[in-house]
Amino acid sequence: MKLYREIREQGYAYGASNVARLVAELRRAGVGGNDSTTDRAQGGVVLPEKATVPTARQAAALFLKRSEKLTTDQEAYLDRLGTMDETLADAYRLTQEFARMVRGLEGEKLDEWLAEADASEAVVMWRFAASLKKDLSAVRAGLTENWSNGPVEGFIHKLKLIKRSMYGRASFGLLRRRVLGAS
Repeated sequence: MKLYREIREQGYAYGASNVARLVAELRRAGVGGNDSTTDRAQGGVVLPEKATVPTARQAAALFLKRSEKLTTDQEAYLDRLGTMDETLADAYRLTQEFARMVRGLEGEKLDEWLAEADASEAVVMWRFAASLKKDLSAVRAGLTENWSNGPVEGFIHKLKLIKRSMYGRASFGLLRRRVLGAS
């Protein structure tokens, strides 16, 4: 709390819990000492200029983002994650490979990917692979066929919106005219 009060006086705009979390992380990593010249990379922890830690949802989005669209900060963060934990590095690699398969409709690589996911140390990849195996033929078709039911789903969504907006307010005839007029 003393550190929090000191940096708050210098303009820190965030809460005490963020400071407490960072201090706890530094203690776990073995970074310490009262020397102000302590190297920022001491103990293998490289702190960003702004001490921000992404949420789980943001980290998952980074895992799925195309590698060529990552900023240098995002790449550095993913590199740090990979060097700190090999399981995360493996999960990131498998996630990128699966995303490439989906984007490129490369269903012929699915069996190889499933074998790699089963051999991975990341439990989340085992679970994902097991869920894909439950309906393997549909997954394989989704990764190889270039047709989509997206337009049909969009039309159904539009019809449901019209129905909900008219719920309890009009007769079937008026609803029918609105649906036919929206087509």
